[in-house]
Amino acid sequence: MILTTHIYAVIELLPREVVLKNTLLALVLVCFGFVGLSRLSCPNLFTIVYRNYFSNKAYDSTLNDSEKISPFANVMLILNLIISLNICLVSMVYSTLEAELLIKVAFFVSWTYLFLCFISHRLVAVIFEDKYFGRSIGMFTQQIFNFTGLLLLVLALFALLNDSYKVWIQYLVYFVILSLPLAKIIKGVIYANTNNYRRLYIILYLCTLEILPVVLLWHYFVGKI
Repeated sequence: MILTTHIYAVIELLPREVVLKNTLLALVLVCFGFVGLSRLSCPNLFTIVYRNYFSNKAYDSTLNDSEKISPFANVMLILNLIISLNICLVSMVYSTLEAELLIKVAFFVSWTYLFLCFISHRLVAVIFEDKYFGRSIGMFTQQIFNFTGLLLLVLALFALLNDSYKVWIQYLVYFVILSLPLAKIIKGVIYANTNNYRRLYIILYLCTLEILPVVLLWHYFVGKI
Protein backbone atom coordinates (compact mmCIF):
# COMPACT_ATOMS: atom_id res chain seq x y z
CA MET A 1 0.00 0.00 0.00
CA ILE A 2 2.79 2.39 0.92
CA LEU A 3 4.70 1.49 -2.26
CA THR A 4 1.60 2.10 -4.38
CA THR A 5 1.07 5.49 -2.77
CA HIS A 6 4.70 6.47 -3.41
CA ILE A 7 4.52 5.45 -7.10
CA TYR A 8 1.28 7.41 -7.51
CA ALA A 9 2.91 10.51 -6.00
CA VAL A 10 5.85 10.26 -8.39
CA ILE A 11 3.55 9.87 -11.41
CA GLU A 12 1.48 12.83 -10.23
CA LEU A 13 4.49 15.12 -9.84
CA LEU A 14 6.34 14.17 -13.01
CA PRO A 15 4.02 15.93 -15.47
CA ARG A 16 4.36 19.17 -13.49
CA GLU A 17 8.16 19.04 -13.84
CA VAL A 18 7.87 18.33 -17.55
CA VAL A 19 5.40 21.18 -18.05
CA LEU A 20 7.66 23.58 -16.13
CA LYS A 21 10.73 22.58 -18.14
CA ASN A 22 8.87 22.87 -21.44
CA THR A 23 7.58 26.29 -20.41
CA LEU A 24 11.09 27.46 -19.59
CA LEU A 25 12.38 26.13 -22.91
CA ALA A 26 9.62 28.02 -24.71
CA LEU A 27 10.68 31.20 -22.90
CA VAL A 28 14.27 30.55 -23.99
CA LEU A 29 13.06 30.47 -27.60
CA VAL A 30 11.26 33.78 -27.00
CA CYS A 31 14.52 35.26 -25.71
CA PHE A 32 16.37 34.07 -28.80
CA GLY A 33 13.67 35.82 -30.79
CA PHE A 34 14.37 39.07 -28.91
CA VAL A 35 18.10 38.71 -29.55
CA GLY A 36 17.45 37.94 -33.21
CA LEU A 37 15.33 41.10 -33.60
CA SER A 38 18.00 43.22 -31.93
CA ARG A 39 20.60 41.64 -34.23
CA LEU A 40 18.57 42.62 -37.28
CA SER A 41 18.48 46.25 -36.16
CA CYS A 42 22.18 46.24 -35.28
CA PRO A 43 24.38 44.02 -37.52
CA ASN A 44 27.45 44.37 -35.23
CA LEU A 45 25.43 43.72 -32.08
CA PHE A 46 27.59 41.05 -30.44
CA THR A 47 30.85 42.87 -31.14
CA ILE A 48 29.50 46.13 -29.71
CA VAL A 49 28.00 44.47 -26.62
CA TYR A 50 31.24 42.65 -25.85
CA ARG A 51 33.44 45.71 -26.41
CA ASN A 52 31.20 48.07 -24.44
CA TYR A 53 31.09 45.73 -21.45
CA PHE A 54 34.85 46.10 -20.97
CA SER A 55 34.95 49.76 -21.93
CA ASN A 56 35.22 52.62 -19.42
CA LYS A 57 34.19 55.40 -21.79
CA ALA A 58 31.85 57.88 -20.09
CA TYR A 59 28.72 59.44 -21.49
CA ASP A 60 30.45 62.66 -22.53
CA SER A 61 33.15 60.80 -24.45
CA THR A 62 32.93 60.74 -28.23
CA LEU A 63 31.03 57.63 -29.26
CA ASN A 64 30.98 56.70 -32.92
CA ASP A 65 28.34 54.59 -34.65
CA SER A 66 30.37 51.41 -34.11
CA GLU A 67 29.93 51.82 -30.33
CA LYS A 68 26.20 52.51 -30.29
CA ILE A 69 23.19 50.21 -30.14
CA SER A 70 19.79 51.37 -31.33
CA PRO A 71 17.08 52.03 -28.68
CA PHE A 72 15.01 49.18 -30.15
CA ALA A 73 17.91 46.73 -29.77
CA ASN A 74 18.45 47.90 -26.17
CA VAL A 75 14.78 47.25 -25.35
CA MET A 76 14.96 43.77 -26.87
CA LEU A 77 18.12 42.96 -24.90
CA ILE A 78 16.58 44.20 -21.65
CA LEU A 79 13.55 41.96 -22.20
CA ASN A 80 15.96 39.10 -22.83
CA LEU A 81 17.79 39.85 -19.57
CA ILE A 82 14.58 39.94 -17.52
CA ILE A 83 13.28 36.63 -18.86
CA SER A 84 16.67 34.86 -18.91
CA LEU A 85 17.40 35.90 -15.33
CA ASN A 86 14.07 34.48 -14.16
CA ILE A 87 14.61 31.26 -16.12
CA CYS A 88 18.00 30.76 -14.46
CA LEU A 89 16.66 31.47 -10.98
CA VAL A 90 13.72 29.10 -11.37
CA SER A 91 15.60 26.27 -13.10
CA MET A 92 18.74 26.35 -10.92
CA VAL A 93 17.33 26.90 -7.43
CA TYR A 94 16.52 23.81 -5.42
CA SER A 95 13.52 25.00 -3.46
CA THR A 96 10.80 23.55 -1.26
CA LEU A 97 8.38 26.06 -2.74
CA GLU A 98 5.85 25.13 -5.37
CA ALA A 99 6.87 26.08 -8.89
CA GLU A 100 4.24 28.83 -9.16
CA LEU A 101 5.30 30.48 -5.91
CA LEU A 102 9.01 30.15 -6.78
CA ILE A 103 8.37 31.89 -10.10
CA LYS A 104 6.60 34.74 -8.31
CA VAL A 105 9.46 35.16 -5.82
CA ALA A 106 12.11 35.08 -8.56
CA PHE A 107 10.11 37.52 -10.68
CA PHE A 108 9.69 39.93 -7.75
CA VAL A 109 13.39 39.87 -6.81
CA SER A 110 14.68 40.25 -10.37
CA TRP A 111 12.23 43.01 -11.29
CA THR A 112 12.90 44.92 -8.07
CA TYR A 113 16.66 44.80 -8.58
CA LEU A 114 16.50 45.81 -12.23
CA PHE A 115 14.07 48.64 -11.42
CA LEU A 116 16.44 49.97 -8.75
CA CYS A 117 19.29 49.84 -11.27
CA PHE A 118 17.25 51.83 -13.77
CA ILE A 119 16.44 54.61 -11.31
CA SER A 120 19.76 54.65 -9.44
CA HIS A 121 21.60 56.67 -12.07
CA ARG A 122 18.89 59.34 -11.90
CA LEU A 123 19.30 59.51 -8.13
CA VAL A 124 23.07 59.73 -8.61
CA ALA A 125 22.60 62.71 -10.93
CA VAL A 126 20.53 64.48 -8.26
CA ILE A 127 22.84 63.61 -5.36
CA PHE A 128 26.05 64.55 -7.16
CA GLU A 129 24.36 67.40 -9.03
CA ASP A 130 26.06 66.17 -12.18
CA LYS A 131 23.85 65.05 -15.05
CA TYR A 132 26.81 63.59 -16.96
CA PHE A 133 27.70 61.34 -14.02
CA GLY A 134 24.13 60.07 -13.88
CA ARG A 135 24.03 59.51 -17.63
CA SER A 136 27.37 57.69 -17.53
CA ILE A 137 26.11 55.38 -14.77
CA GLY A 138 22.99 54.77 -16.84
CA MET A 139 25.09 53.94 -19.88
CA PHE A 140 27.30 51.60 -17.83
CA THR A 141 24.17 49.88 -16.50
CA GLN A 142 22.80 49.34 -20.00
CA GLN A 143 26.12 47.94 -21.23
CA ILE A 144 26.34 45.48 -18.34
CA PHE A 145 22.71 44.43 -18.70
CA ASN A 146 23.11 43.71 -22.42
CA PHE A 147 26.19 41.52 -21.96
CA THR A 148 24.87 39.74 -18.86
CA GLY A 149 21.56 38.94 -20.55
CA LEU A 150 23.31 37.18 -23.43
CA LEU A 151 25.41 35.10 -21.02
CA LEU A 152 22.38 34.14 -18.92
CA LEU A 153 20.45 33.12 -22.03
CA VAL A 154 23.19 30.68 -23.07
CA LEU A 155 23.50 29.32 -19.52
CA ALA A 156 19.71 28.94 -19.23
CA LEU A 157 19.65 26.85 -22.41
CA PHE A 158 22.53 24.65 -21.22
CA ALA A 159 20.94 24.20 -17.79
CA LEU A 160 17.64 23.03 -19.28
CA LEU A 161 19.20 20.67 -21.83
CA ASN A 162 22.06 19.21 -19.75
CA ASP A 163 20.79 17.87 -16.45
CA SER A 164 24.03 15.97 -15.82
CA TYR A 165 26.03 19.23 -15.76
CA LYS A 166 23.41 21.24 -13.93
CA VAL A 167 25.48 21.62 -10.76
CA TRP A 168 28.47 23.05 -12.64
CA ILE A 169 26.26 25.33 -14.69
CA GLN A 170 24.67 26.51 -11.46
CA TYR A 171 28.01 27.89 -10.24
CA LEU A 172 28.46 29.74 -13.54
CA VAL A 173 24.96 31.21 -13.22
CA TYR A 174 25.65 32.45 -9.70
CA PHE A 175 28.97 33.91 -10.82
CA VAL A 176 27.33 35.82 -13.68
CA ILE A 177 24.53 37.08 -11.43
CA LEU A 178 27.01 38.28 -8.80
CA SER A 179 29.16 39.94 -11.46
CA LEU A 180 26.16 42.01 -12.54
CA PRO A 181 26.30 44.47 -9.60
CA LEU A 182 30.07 44.05 -9.22
CA ALA A 183 30.82 45.21 -12.77
CA LYS A 184 28.48 48.17 -12.30
CA ILE A 185 30.25 49.14 -9.07
CA ILE A 186 33.71 48.89 -10.67
CA LYS A 187 32.74 51.07 -13.62
CA GLY A 188 31.09 53.63 -11.34
CA VAL A 189 34.05 53.84 -8.97
CA ILE A 190 36.54 54.20 -11.83
CA TYR A 191 34.49 57.02 -13.30
CA ALA A 192 34.12 58.76 -9.92
CA ASN A 193 37.86 58.51 -9.18
CA THR A 194 38.77 59.75 -12.63
CA ASN A 195 36.60 62.82 -12.15
CA ASN A 196 37.83 63.46 -8.58
CA TYR A 197 34.55 63.02 -6.73
CA ARG A 198 34.73 63.04 -2.94
CA ARG A 199 35.27 59.60 -1.47
CA LEU A 200 32.47 60.16 1.03
CA TYR A 201 30.03 60.59 -1.85
CA ILE A 202 31.38 57.48 -3.53
CA ILE A 203 30.94 55.42 -0.35
CA LEU A 204 27.39 56.72 0.16
CA TYR A 205 26.57 55.92 -3.46
CA LEU A 206 27.91 52.38 -3.19
CA CYS A 207 26.22 51.60 0.13
CA THR A 208 22.79 53.04 -0.59
CA LEU A 209 22.30 52.39 -4.30
CA GLU A 210 24.49 49.39 -5.12
CA ILE A 211 25.39 47.19 -2.15
CA LEU A 212 22.37 47.58 0.16
CA PRO A 213 19.69 46.63 -2.42
CA VAL A 214 21.64 43.51 -3.42
CA VAL A 215 22.05 42.40 0.20
CA LEU A 216 18.39 42.98 1.09
CA LEU A 217 17.03 41.26 -2.01
CA TRP A 218 19.42 38.31 -1.63
CA HIS A 219 18.38 37.94 2.03
CA TYR A 220 14.71 38.03 0.99
CA PHE A 221 15.20 35.49 -1.81
CA VAL A 222 17.19 33.03 0.30
CA GLY A 223 14.70 33.41 3.15
CA LYS A 224 11.80 32.58 0.86
CA ILE A 225 13.31 29.46 -0.68
